[in-house]
Amino acid sequence: MNQDRPNTGECRCEEALEHLYEYVDSELPDLDLVRLRAHIEECVTCLQAVSAETELRVVLKRSCVEVAPDALRMRVMTQLSLLRTTTSTD
Repeated sequence: MNQDRPNTGECRCEEALEHLYEYVDSELPDLDLVRLRAHIEECVTCLQAVSAETELRVVLKRSCVEVAPDALRMRVMTQLSLLRTTTSTD
């Protein structure tokens, strides 16, 4: 966190949003997590930012699990093979 500020005291929106990803990932020291959590629970703007980031991560995670249909995978592999062949002969 910011070295100029002590890890105690009230958190402001700028600080909470600056450390949004670390907060969502629980990668902050305990005192900072407590401070940010207290602010976020009281601040609609910061709570919306945390909610949006959390929802985005859920959607991305769900999207990354899907497997492409075999026909699509075969078309992509064929196109890649053609590109490699064309590129190596140029």
